[in-house]
Amino acid sequence: MTTTTSAVLVAPETFELRDFPIPSIGENDGLLRMELSGVCGSDVLHWGGHSAVSRNLPAILGHEIVGRIEQVGLNAARRWGVAVDDRVIVEASFGCGLCDVCLRGSYQMCAQGQGYGGRISAGVTPHLWGAYGQHLYLPSRARVHRVGDAIPPEVGVVIGAVLANGVRWVQTIGGAGIGDTVVVFGPGPQGLAAVIAAHAAGAERIVVVGLSGDRARMAFARDCGATQMLSFDEHTTEAIADLTGGRLADVVIDVTGSATSPAVAAEAVRPLGAFVMAGSTAAGRVELPWNELVRKEVRAQGVNSHDQAAVHAAVALARSGRYPLERMVTHHFPLEAAGDALRLVRDAADSNGVIKAVIDPFDQFVRQRAAPS
Repeated sequence: MTTTTSAVLVAPETFELRDFPIPSIGENDGLLRMELSGVCGSDVLHWGGHSAVSRNLPAILGHEIVGRIEQVGLNAARRWGVAVDDRVIVEASFGCGLCDVCLRGSYQMCAQGQGYGGRISAGVTPHLWGAYGQHLYLPSRARVHRVGDAIPPEVGVVIGAVLANGVRWVQTIGGAGIGDTVVVFGPGPQGLAAVIAAHAAGAERIVVVGLSGDRARMAFARDCGATQMLSFDEHTTEAIADLTGGRLADVVIDVTGSATSPAVAAEAVRPLGAFVMAGSTAAGRVELPWNELVRKEVRAQGVNSHDQAAVHAAVALARSGRYPLERMVTHHFPLEAAGDALRLVRDAADSNGVIKAVIDPFDQFVRQRAAPS
């Protein structure tokens, strides 16, 4: 094989299948043969032309990554602790290593935007800067984690971004701990990862707020430790107050991607609690109850990625087998149906049974897991 195929975003909501040359691999880099790429809600924004990725077209989306090492240089193999054919996950960001943010250790916030999923144009050699393809290029700065064959691809694909995000956002940033009440607004894949992270941290009460079409997601959340389910409406804050005896939540995380949900979510935080803002939205502005946040001295923080420590914790959680992570992946799409996958994720609120869609670049068929009753 001298070429590899990727789904390339060339205009809003427009993919083209393009062939690229297999890059030459030296002592310090590597090549990944993709197994699965997760479809993230942020991919929907990129695909729709609602993000900075539109400046990088043509671009290859995809930053939720699991695959097998196909080629690796000697130095890279030692640094990553991998060998050819090892199953690995790859972090979404690797950073330039030179900007002030990278030098402070926050490579996921690299000022140069160095990472996968459209942050680097497919026009930049060696082109393979996104996971919607058969192969992914691993530069020397890539952050590669061996997971081994005991973790199947359907679990691996949700570790490096989704589950690691949940760990960092709920535990590290939110500070959730033993006995806490954690409220999760939005039971999408990222909200479900937040449920798992809260349960693993020892939270006593985990409340998930969703919509009427979220039946399958709510069922999965309950199996992962959620204790109460609420439907989002004008009485949501009152319902949370009733559940907590008026105390409200220690940690609230909003991962809805909605412009209206964050205002309600912010009101559900107790005095001196934490409000974690995660879901990206195409809306230009989101209103928050500023006076309430100030009066209660709520610690509010935006989050948008994971770090290496969170990935290590997420790998350990996956290996523990405590949570049915493999059930999160409900829909498989071939590479040529990348647009269909994104449409499904965009409209998932109206499609009961959709939890996580993935792209399998070597599969020719659309596969769907039966939704739980």
